[in-house]
Amino acid sequence: MIYDVNTERIERQLTYLQTCIDVIARIDEHPKEKWIQDPIRVFALSRAYHIAVECIIDVGSLLIDGFVMRDPGGYLDIVDILTDEEVIPAEQADTMKALVLFRDRLVRHYDTLAPADLAVHLDKREIMASFIHWVRSYLTRELGESY
Repeated sequence: MIYDVNTERIERQLTYLQTCIDVIARIDEHPKEKWIQDPIRVFALSRAYHIAVECIIDVGSLLIDGFVMRDPGGYLDIVDILTDEEVIPAEQADTMKALVLFRDRLVRHYDTLAPADLAVHLDKREIMASFIHWVRSYLTRELGESY
């Protein structure tokens, strides 16, 4: 079967995801007591998380559409499909779902989001970086080295 996968868009999204990861890492270089008091850093962190999750969802949707996987019923279902299709390792699915669930607070309840809520997710940047690797590995496996 010949697939119509928009690898250029996927790569742009993965590059933007890496930018979000870099912003999160940069803020995390500072002691929590310092950045938690800085509204600019708190804002940057919340938007970096938000856009990172959007990138993950967008890349997942592009993979699902391009490889003609089953239709997702929602954002969490995207993670399930990517797990079923062996893009995301099964043991990481729950962590990815927690990140996707956090999106709701970032998008709809940003006005009540406390800096401490963001701090809880600082360790998630490692799984975001892993997501980039998993997607590229999957594309190479399915489309070849020159995808």
